[in-house]
Amino acid sequence: MSDYDPRAIEGASTDWPAVIDGPAPGVPIRTPAELCGRAAGPVEIAAANENAPLADDDGDSGSQLFDQLPRVIREAVDEWATKLMAQPWRFRREVMTHFAKVFADQFEANIPDMTEEAYEGLREIGFTCLLERLDDGKPVADLHQARIYLDSVHDHHKLAARVFLGRTGPRQLALN
Repeated sequence: MSDYDPRAIEGASTDWPAVIDGPAPGVPIRTPAELCGRAAGPVEIAAANENAPLADDDGDSGSQLFDQLPRVIREAVDEWATKLMAQPWRFRREVMTHFAKVFADQFEANIPDMTEEAYEGLREIGFTCLLERLDDGKPVADLHQARIYLDSVHDHHKLAARVFLGRTGPRQLALN
């Protein structure tokens, strides 16, 4: 709250100049940076662990789990993804399952009292983060790819796998 009252005081002298635009004469001016110790403008608040919340609860808002990981872990996931890009989906499936276990084991090493449910959740997250890096946005075109997509935590991956399986699955022959 300011101590300055812009209303004129009754009976007071009015020999001071009126200030319409600009500062009053003889009053030191400070910039917002000088007052606050930072550049003026909105303050951007980031989470301490570099994570940002997903836009909705199911994670299908366009935001990826990979983007929520700390930088060091993202680099490790990218390294695995780069090596798997040239491999067929059958090989990727085996390696991704191993990666998911290693991903969860690394967290378990730092959290010894981790529950089995939390461990399984971390395996699913690790698996899905790697899949996000391997997903090229094209429709599922391979049975092994479909099986991998079914193990994702994202509904859009599961849907893509079901669409493929629905188109390519065995059909009962109609007998006439």
